[in-house]
Amino acid sequence: MGSSKASIPRIVIVGGGAGGLELATKLGRRLGAKKRAEIVLIDAAATHIWKPLLHEVATGALNTGEDEVNYFGHAHRNGYRFEFGYMDGLDRERKVVRIAEVRDDTDELLAEPREIGYDTLVLALGAIANDFGTPGAQDHCMFLNTPEDAEKLRKKILALSFAVGASGNPVKKLNIGIVGGGPTGVELAAEIDHTIREMHNYGAGLTPAQLEITIIEGAERILSTAPESLSHYATDALAERGILVACNSRVSEVTDAGFALANGRTIASDIRVWAAGVKAAPWLTTLGLATNRFNQIEVTTTLQTLTDKHIFALGDCANAPDGEGGKPLSATAQVAHQQASWLADALETLLAGREVKPFVFKPQGVIVSIGKHTAVASLASVVGPKRDYYVEGRGAKLIYASLYRLHQAAVHGWVLAGLLWIGDKLRRAAQPALKLH
Repeated sequence: MGSSKASIPRIVIVGGGAGGLELATKLGRRLGAKKRAEIVLIDAAATHIWKPLLHEVATGALNTGEDEVNYFGHAHRNGYRFEFGYMDGLDRERKVVRIAEVRDDTDELLAEPREIGYDTLVLALGAIANDFGTPGAQDHCMFLNTPEDAEKLRKKILALSFAVGASGNPVKKLNIGIVGGGPTGVELAAEIDHTIREMHNYGAGLTPAQLEITIIEGAERILSTAPESLSHYATDALAERGILVACNSRVSEVTDAGFALANGRTIASDIRVWAAGVKAAPWLTTLGLATNRFNQIEVTTTLQTLTDKHIFALGDCANAPDGEGGKPLSATAQVAHQQASWLADALETLLAGREVKPFVFKPQGVIVSIGKHTAVASLASVVGPKRDYYVEGRGAKLIYASLYRLHQAAVHGWVLAGLLWIGDKLRRAAQPALKLH
């Protein structure tokens, strides 16, 4: 299928993560619904779940069946078209994206390979875990990059929790090792601890005392990119829950028994999770676009690729500078959200034949959830870089929860987001706090 130059321009977005879906939604409402442009979203999954909540999916605190967004239905309501399938190539001369054949779980062919033409292409393909080539990591670790990863981890936690609890041995432990003391690792550790305590309240045999979680971090402290006050608060909060933190510890090898550290220490782990670092998928380096050593696509301050001005990239798959000559922006949902909002305006401006100003990232602080009822948030970037100001406890947790509601509002609109919030409250009043099956 060629591009739509003969009629209206076609904007193709590949990747339905936080940035890609928000961009498709905004452009669909503004341009697609008004027939000013054709908006197409391509993704290999049929549904969307907000990636920062995967640690809650992994512990059963969030049910994907209730919180995921179906792309087909969402596209119909918001003025864009959804194409299901993996992008597996790009022809820049013909301006087409190639999509691989689609097969079901039984390997039956559902759709032949196809091509989607574009006038403007936006790559919002996210990132994958970066194990830095650590021996044994791919074979013996679980990851938290997709809903499927989270569901596998949830079932593993449930199975081993039952096995330890049913053993009748009160000194037997369930050891969980998490590599990476960034927000993902910290939030996952706290959420697992909360889950085990809830399960025990429901009557599970495993007691909180039988759970031992260790966060392994190579830097001097966890949350190393956040202000020290936030890091210290998080460390103390984890210690109160019995969660161990091993800083200045680099993993040299992963085995089926645990982690071997560079300093000679070993950490036994029944469940091993790798949550340290991300990189873009290696196949992005085959598209003929300039990339960095983490496979991220190099872009300008207007998010246009260095190689082709008709192709944009945003979110984790893009190496975007923080201003002209600035450091690369971090791979966070906060960055992707702002880039998607800015790019929706920019593409509309470009269609009108006007120039756009560079994207400017506006830091909104750092916030990390530490269990069900508490979080810690650094607002130094908001109140000023010279003030190490942070909030903690339930107030910070309220701010944390509001981030997901803002994402829902961007995707569904404020009215529907409000109804979804009410629905969540009603479900939690009528159903168990955790998905235990």
